[in-house]
Amino acid sequence: MIRYVLAVMLTIALLAISIPAIDRGATMNSERQVDASLAEIDDEATSLIENEETTPDGHPDPQRVVEVTLPRSTLTSEGVDHFELVPHENGNYTHARYVLEDGTTREEVISEKIVWNDPDGNEPTELGGTGDQRLALVLLEDERGEPIIVARRV
Repeated sequence: MIRYVLAVMLTIALLAISIPAIDRGATMNSERQVDASLAEIDDEATSLIENEETTPDGHPDPQRVVEVTLPRSTLTSEGVDHFELVPHENGNYTHARYVLEDGTTREEVISEKIVWNDPDGNEPTELGGTGDQRLALVLLEDERGEPIIVARRV
C-alpha cells in the first residue's frame, strides 16, 4: 500500500515540475509559427516592391497571397490574442506586433510599408481569430504616385 502512495506522490511531483516546461514549450511553438508567417509577409512584400510595377487602371494589380498562422490554445501551443501590422507614418517599413494569450508580446519590423485596404490611408492591418488566414498583398499607387503595398483579406 505504501508503494502505491509513494508512486502517486512521485507522479504528482513530476507533473508539477514539468508543467512550467510544457507552458514554455507552448509559447515557443506559437512564437515560431507566427514568426514564420511574419517572415513570409516580409519576403513577399519585398518581392512585390523589387520585382513588380504598378499597373494602369483596368489591368490586374500585382499581388502575393500569404497564409498567416494564428495558433489556438492547446497543450502544445499558446493562442494568439492580438495580431497587427502597423505602417510607420514617415517611413517605408511596418511594425508587426502580436500578443499571445499568456501575455507574451513580440514586435518585428517588416521592411516595406503595408497599409490596410486603402493605398491613401495609413490604417493598420489587424487579424483576429485563430487558424490559417489568407492575406493578399497588392501593389498599388498612393496619392503621390508612389508604389505601396495594400493588405486585404482573401
